[in-house]
Amino acid sequence: MMITTRTLTPRTAFPKHRIATPAAWLLIGLGSLGLSACGGGGGSDNTQVVPVPTPVPEPTKLIAPPTTAGTLAQSSEVAQDSVKATTAAAADLVRRSEDPSNLFLPFGELMSGRQNSPKPSAAEPERRKILETTTVSCSSLGISVIRNCSGSIVVDTNVSNSATSLPAGSYISMRFDKISGIADGQSLSIDGGMRIDFLTAISNLDNPGNNVRLQLSFDKLSASGGGESFGPLTAVALLEVDGQGKPSLTLNGVQYAGLNELSVTDANNYSLGHSKLRSAHWSDSKAFVDTQFSNWQTSNGRPLQGSSATLTTGKDSALITVESSSSSQVSYRVQLSSGGVAKNYQVLASYSGSTLSYSVKAL
Repeated sequence: MMITTRTLTPRTAFPKHRIATPAAWLLIGLGSLGLSACGGGGGSDNTQVVPVPTPVPEPTKLIAPPTTAGTLAQSSEVAQDSVKATTAAAADLVRRSEDPSNLFLPFGELMSGRQNSPKPSAAEPERRKILETTTVSCSSLGISVIRNCSGSIVVDTNVSNSATSLPAGSYISMRFDKISGIADGQSLSIDGGMRIDFLTAISNLDNPGNNVRLQLSFDKLSASGGGESFGPLTAVALLEVDGQGKPSLTLNGVQYAGLNELSVTDANNYSLGHSKLRSAHWSDSKAFVDTQFSNWQTSNGRPLQGSSATLTTGKDSALITVESSSSSQVSYRVQLSSGGVAKNYQVLASYSGSTLSYSVKAL
């Protein structure tokens, strides 16, 4: 396999983030190694080709959310639990934006096109085998946004040098060995492994189109930079781009959609736009609940007036609306609907120092 080097401008998911983040660093690695490995190109004097590669293990099993819809009873207890679940889901979305899923968002944009993908070409059986393993030093990549780059990356793949399309079953595997450097004036480091499995065929690498599914596996992957860090992470994620070009991410039993709509300053100040989350029901781990946000905004740890979210479980739903908000109290209106019948509740969240308490009354 030959490695093509190119200059990249890393993009992060959120405009307020600095360029020198672990996610940006990983994106540089993907763009310079993994994706270019699909297209072939020129090599480097520091590239070492290993003729007999070691076997590539099967990806770890993906943990997906439940597939059975839960229920929402029309009670004051459920009204209160719905508010708690909504704020917890918001916090989860923000946490997810601060870890490696931040990386997947620009990758999702890259993999999504504005037109439907044409039918895939016939797969070549021999391309499903490991073609070769390549070890390349970081300094030989010639990425202009990274200075003093040290360490090495081992890449193996079953994608041929001249590939312009990928059959389902193609993969690119990268192991970062003590990579370090400086980008945007800040130190960065990365260590561990990452593998991309293409679960659907891609007929044109220059325009992958929609309806794409990728599985991303992490093996003790860690990174730091720009005052942020994560890992070591060992997990499997599923990245999907639907027919409309919208990416979603499944990781550790939760499915996230609309992560690219988030605007995050920190854990207490953010806007969720129209992000969506599917996770296990708080009272039934075998059932799911969907949380759809609508311009949900939080300032100084308090949801702002006008923020809203809808929880859906099959035929039941809960509409959560923030009616008023202050540093000491947030008032939520909760409408629980089932079978065409709606009941309304007021849920008051009161803050006293580090203590949070709730009270509920029917309307």
